[in-house]
This record gives sequence, structure tokens and C-alpha cells, in this order.
Amino acid sequence: MRDTRKLVQSAAFIAIIFLMIYFIRLPNGFGGFIHFGDSLIFIAASVLPVPFSLFVAALGPGLFNLAAEGGAIWFPFTIVIKPLMALCFTNKGNSILGRVRNRVAPFLAAGINTALYFIANMILFDGWAAGIAALWPGLIVQGIGSVVFFFIIAAALDRLKIKKMLGL
Repeated sequence: MRDTRKLVQSAAFIAIIFLMIYFIRLPNGFGGFIHFGDSLIFIAASVLPVPFSLFVAALGPGLFNLAAEGGAIWFPFTIVIKPLMALCFTNKGNSILGRVRNRVAPFLAAGINTALYFIANMILFDGWAAGIAALWPGLIVQGIGSVVFFFIIAAALDRLKIKKMLGL
């Protein structure tokens, strides 16, 4: 029964992350876009146990990659990078921001995202110039935005005592 509940919660996070990336994205002026789905990956990783949070982190944005025009080339990178980001967080404790780890984790996760997508851009688009072009404003602004949005959402969810409410 507990695993069924975790699967349902994971499926809800996957759907929300997918929809957040698909419908709420801002063009970065360089052919890419900035989204805040990462902040929801951070939330999922703060409330779900590790196997479930890794599944959510891979599948939510991975499905977006498969659904978006031209996004499939990012799929293999996404399903590796996003779970690595989720590993920075812990679901232990009664609140999302109650652990020091979860207050430091978004910065580490944004750094992982920036560094590994920098490398992905270099691999996909042939060299350093592509990696550097992806950094600003795309990767850096997305990282900053995701960190800020995570703290806003996490604080609001902690005030609602969401972990207790959902039995997490």
C-alpha cells in the first residue's frame, strides 16, 4: 500500500514537471528556453524517497524531451543529469527546508545541471563555443531561477505542512 501511494505521488510529480516545462517556458534568445521544472524536481527529491525521486527526475523532463519538437536529442542527457541533481536532496525530516542539506542542495543541483548540460552542448554541437553559448543566459539563468523558485515553493509547502498532510 505504501509503495502504491509513492507510485501515485511520483506519477503526479512526473505529470506536473512535464506540464511545467511544456507550458511555462521562456525563450532565452539563443534558440533555447528557460523553465522552472527543475525546481519541482527539487521539491520531489525533498519529499519522495530516493528510488522514486530519481524516477521522477528522469521521467518528467525526459518525457518533455520526447514530446517537444527537436527535444529527443536531449533525452539521453536528461535521464542522467536530472537524477544526479535529485541525489543532492533528502526526504528525511518533517519539512522540506528543515534540513541543512535541502537548503544547500539546490545550489549544488543547479551547478550539476549547468556543468553537465555545458558538456552536453559541447558534445551535441561540436565544441567549446556551443558549450559557452549555452551558459548565458540559458543555463545560468535557469539555475538561478530554479533555486529561487524552489525556496519560494518549499517555504509555502512547509507552511502548509505538506509532508504531514500527504503522509510523507
